[in-house]
Amino acid sequence: MIAAVLAALGRHRQWLTLIAVGAAAAFLYVQWSRVTGERDRALQWSEIACAAAGSTYAASVETVDGKRVKYATGERCKAAITNLAAFRADSDRMTADKLAAAMRDRDARTRTYAAHARAAAEAARAATLRMEAADAKIEAQANGANRVDGDWFVALNDLAGLRAQPADR
Repeated sequence: MIAAVLAALGRHRQWLTLIAVGAAAAFLYVQWSRVTGERDRALQWSEIACAAAGSTYAASVETVDGKRVKYATGERCKAAITNLAAFRADSDRMTADKLAAAMRDRDARTRTYAAHARAAAEAARAATLRMEAADAKIEAQANGANRVDGDWFVALNDLAGLRAQPADR
Protein backbone atom coordinates (compact mmCIF):
# COMPACT_ATOMS: atom_id res chain seq x y z
CA MET A 1 0.00 0.00 0.00
CA ILE A 2 2.73 2.45 0.96
CA ALA A 3 4.75 1.40 -2.07
CA ALA A 4 1.77 2.15 -4.31
CA VAL A 5 1.33 5.65 -2.81
CA LEU A 6 5.04 6.40 -3.23
CA ALA A 7 4.93 5.17 -6.82
CA ALA A 8 1.92 7.43 -7.53
CA LEU A 9 3.70 10.38 -5.95
CA GLY A 10 6.78 9.67 -8.07
CA ARG A 11 4.70 9.65 -11.25
CA HIS A 12 2.95 12.94 -10.38
CA ARG A 13 5.95 14.68 -8.87
CA GLN A 14 5.89 17.54 -11.40
CA TRP A 15 2.25 18.40 -10.62
CA LEU A 16 2.85 18.23 -6.87
CA THR A 17 5.90 20.48 -7.19
CA LEU A 18 3.83 22.95 -9.23
CA ILE A 19 1.07 22.95 -6.56
CA ALA A 20 3.64 23.48 -3.76
CA VAL A 21 5.29 26.37 -5.61
CA GLY A 22 1.83 27.89 -6.28
CA ALA A 23 0.88 27.61 -2.61
CA ALA A 24 4.16 29.21 -1.53
CA ALA A 25 3.67 32.02 -4.07
CA ALA A 26 0.11 32.62 -2.83
CA PHE A 27 1.33 32.73 0.79
CA LEU A 28 4.09 35.23 -0.09
CA TYR A 29 1.62 37.37 -2.07
CA VAL A 30 -0.77 37.54 0.90
CA GLN A 31 2.08 38.48 3.26
CA TRP A 32 3.34 41.13 0.82
CA SER A 33 -0.19 42.58 0.56
CA ARG A 34 -0.46 42.84 4.35
CA VAL A 35 2.91 44.52 4.70
CA THR A 36 2.12 46.92 1.87
CA GLY A 37 -1.24 47.77 3.46
CA GLU A 38 0.35 48.42 6.85
CA ARG A 39 3.01 50.59 5.22
CA ASP A 40 0.36 52.57 3.34
CA ARG A 41 -1.68 53.08 6.53
CA ALA A 42 1.42 54.22 8.43
CA LEU A 43 2.33 56.62 5.63
CA GLN A 44 -1.22 57.99 5.53
CA TRP A 45 -1.22 58.49 9.30
CA SER A 46 2.15 60.25 9.07
CA GLU A 47 0.88 62.61 6.38
CA ILE A 48 -2.27 63.41 8.38
CA ALA A 49 -0.30 63.98 11.60
CA CYS A 50 2.20 66.18 9.80
CA ALA A 51 -0.55 68.19 8.14
CA ALA A 52 -2.17 68.72 11.55
CA ALA A 53 1.21 69.92 12.86
CA GLY A 54 1.47 72.37 9.96
CA SER A 55 4.26 70.58 8.12
CA THR A 56 4.79 68.02 5.42
CA TYR A 57 6.10 64.47 5.66
CA ALA A 58 7.74 64.38 2.23
CA ALA A 59 11.41 65.11 1.72
CA SER A 60 12.13 68.55 0.33
CA VAL A 61 14.84 70.95 -0.67
CA GLU A 62 14.34 74.58 0.34
CA THR A 63 16.31 77.77 0.18
CA VAL A 64 17.01 79.24 3.62
CA ASP A 65 19.05 82.46 3.84
CA GLY A 66 20.28 81.94 0.29
CA LYS A 67 21.45 78.38 0.91
CA ARG A 68 19.78 75.21 -0.29
CA VAL A 69 18.82 72.98 2.61
CA LYS A 70 17.77 69.38 2.08
CA TYR A 71 15.25 67.93 4.50
CA ALA A 72 14.96 64.16 4.81
CA THR A 73 11.58 62.44 4.77
CA GLY A 74 9.75 63.23 8.01
CA GLU A 75 12.46 65.55 9.37
CA ARG A 76 10.44 68.78 9.20
CA CYS A 77 7.35 66.97 10.49
CA LYS A 78 9.25 65.59 13.48
CA ALA A 79 10.55 69.07 14.31
CA ALA A 80 7.04 70.56 14.04
CA ILE A 81 5.51 67.88 16.27
CA THR A 82 8.34 68.28 18.79
CA ASN A 83 7.76 72.04 18.88
CA LEU A 84 4.03 71.54 19.39
CA ALA A 85 4.63 69.07 22.22
CA ALA A 86 7.04 71.53 23.88
CA PHE A 87 4.48 74.32 23.49
CA ARG A 88 1.79 72.17 25.10
CA ALA A 89 4.06 71.25 28.00
CA ASP A 90 5.02 74.91 28.51
CA SER A 91 1.41 76.08 28.38
CA ASP A 92 0.35 73.34 30.81
CA ARG A 93 3.14 74.37 33.20
CA MET A 94 2.28 78.06 32.89
CA THR A 95 -1.40 77.31 33.47
CA ALA A 96 -0.58 75.30 36.57
CA ASP A 97 1.67 78.12 37.85
CA LYS A 98 -1.05 80.73 37.28
CA LEU A 99 -3.65 78.54 38.94
CA ALA A 100 -1.40 77.98 41.95
CA ALA A 101 -0.74 81.73 42.21
CA ALA A 102 -4.47 82.47 42.01
CA MET A 103 -5.16 79.89 44.72
CA ARG A 104 -2.46 81.42 46.95
CA ASP A 105 -3.94 84.89 46.35
CA ARG A 106 -7.45 83.65 47.14
CA ASP A 107 -6.25 81.97 50.32
CA ALA A 108 -4.46 85.15 51.43
CA ARG A 109 -7.58 87.24 50.76
CA THR A 110 -9.72 84.71 52.62
CA ARG A 111 -7.40 84.90 55.65
CA THR A 112 -7.48 88.72 55.50
CA TYR A 113 -11.26 88.79 55.21
CA ALA A 114 -11.60 86.34 58.10
CA ALA A 115 -9.32 88.50 60.26
CA HIS A 116 -11.37 91.60 59.39
CA ALA A 117 -14.62 89.75 60.15
CA ARG A 118 -13.19 88.57 63.48
CA ALA A 119 -12.11 92.12 64.36
CA ALA A 120 -15.53 93.50 63.35
CA ALA A 121 -17.31 90.85 65.45
CA GLU A 122 -15.10 91.65 68.46
CA ALA A 123 -15.71 95.38 67.99
CA ALA A 124 -19.48 94.80 67.76
CA ARG A 125 -19.39 92.68 70.93
CA ALA A 126 -17.38 95.33 72.77
CA ALA A 127 -19.78 98.05 71.57
CA THR A 128 -22.75 96.00 72.77
CA LEU A 129 -21.14 95.58 76.18
CA ARG A 130 -20.43 99.33 76.40
CA MET A 131 -24.05 100.10 75.44
CA GLU A 132 -25.35 97.69 78.05
CA ALA A 133 -23.07 99.33 80.64
CA ALA A 134 -24.34 102.79 79.62
CA ASP A 135 -27.96 101.59 79.87
CA ALA A 136 -27.27 100.09 83.31
CA LYS A 137 -25.76 103.39 84.41
CA ILE A 138 -28.96 105.21 83.40
CA GLU A 139 -31.21 102.71 85.15
CA ALA A 140 -29.10 102.94 88.28
CA GLN A 141 -29.71 106.66 88.66
CA ALA A 142 -31.07 107.32 92.12
CA ASN A 143 -33.61 109.96 91.19
CA GLY A 144 -35.31 107.82 88.45
CA ALA A 145 -34.91 110.57 85.86
CA ASN A 146 -33.51 108.18 83.25
CA ARG A 147 -31.39 110.90 81.72
CA VAL A 148 -28.75 110.02 79.17
CA ASP A 149 -25.38 111.66 79.11
CA GLY A 150 -22.53 111.95 76.64
CA ASP A 151 -21.18 108.47 77.47
CA TRP A 152 -24.52 106.96 76.47
CA PHE A 153 -24.43 108.73 73.06
CA VAL A 154 -20.81 107.67 72.51
CA ALA A 155 -21.84 104.05 73.26
CA LEU A 156 -24.86 104.37 70.93
CA ASN A 157 -22.73 105.77 68.10
CA ASP A 158 -20.16 103.03 68.71
CA LEU A 159 -22.90 100.38 68.57
CA ALA A 160 -24.25 101.86 65.32
CA GLY A 161 -20.77 101.78 63.80
CA LEU A 162 -20.36 105.56 63.68
CA ARG A 163 -17.04 107.16 64.35
CA ALA A 164 -16.53 109.04 67.55
CA GLN A 165 -16.52 112.84 67.42
CA PRO A 166 -13.05 114.34 67.33
CA ALA A 167 -11.86 115.54 70.71
CA ASP A 168 -10.89 119.07 69.56
CA ARG A 169 -14.50 120.21 68.90
